[in-house]
Amino acid sequence: MWVGAAVLAVLTAGGGAWALGAFDGSCGATLRITVAAQPEIAPALREAAANFTVEKHRVRGRCVQAAVTPVAPADYVRDAARREIGDAWVPESALWLGVARDRGVRSVPDRAPSIAASPVVLAAPRAADPGEQSWQALRDTGHSRRADGMSGTVALIALGQIDSADDDLVKDLRKGPALAGLTAVERSADPIVVTTEQAVVAYNDTHRPNPAAALVPREGTLLLDHPFAVTTADPGRRDAAQAFLTALGTRSARDILQRAGFRTVQGTFAPEYAQRFGLTERPPRALRPPELKEIRQALKAWG
Repeated sequence: MWVGAAVLAVLTAGGGAWALGAFDGSCGATLRITVAAQPEIAPALREAAANFTVEKHRVRGRCVQAAVTPVAPADYVRDAARREIGDAWVPESALWLGVARDRGVRSVPDRAPSIAASPVVLAAPRAADPGEQSWQALRDTGHSRRADGMSGTVALIALGQIDSADDDLVKDLRKGPALAGLTAVERSADPIVVTTEQAVVAYNDTHRPNPAAALVPREGTLLLDHPFAVTTADPGRRDAAQAFLTALGTRSARDILQRAGFRTVQGTFAPEYAQRFGLTERPPRALRPPELKEIRQALKAWG
């Protein structure tokens, strides 16, 4: 289940005066667009953007060149409140769209189509044989507990559905570092990190001797949906951003995203990637869709 600002939605891309695919002939001056993206997904989007640019997609008679810049969502919201930042924004969760609008960033829509998904999981050192885990386990004081980004908000939503989260737990989850310190926490404690499945895949790629296990809590979880929000008011650049969004739905772009550890919009993995990462092809067990009140309470508690 996707975590959105209210009701979680996957929308189809809008139309525009543009054409997909390579073509012959001159395109005139280049039309350049910039996409601000969650740092974890930015490398994959940059690869997809390079392919998109080489293929010479045309918008309003001009070739489109797409560039991707990694920007932490909190930084984007802070800076976008003062000035326009790029032509599109890809945060980790649609929850950030609501946060941005609440902070006065009216260029950000209240809904946007998802381009990739990653479930929030509980990560622990694989060598410790963590076994099955649950959201309730986060309340165990014998664990060293940390959380990454919007994953912490999802943890609070989950705990609200299962039981509750006290102030001490919230403070503990916010201490950090999270995955980066998974192998450096107190040896007397059993570390649990609330993060995304994709973050565990990326972590394991650089920590092969000491990999982490991505554990879906037995109660279920929620997916971070990585919405693609077109933010520019310029008609030509809006069409160009929509063209890049459509290109991200092609088989080659989906392959790039899955290779980086992101699931499809439907929450699935191609068999080859599921096998490579030791994960399931099917979407993980889902919690019930959170109500708007639950989302607001969790966002407020997480700060």
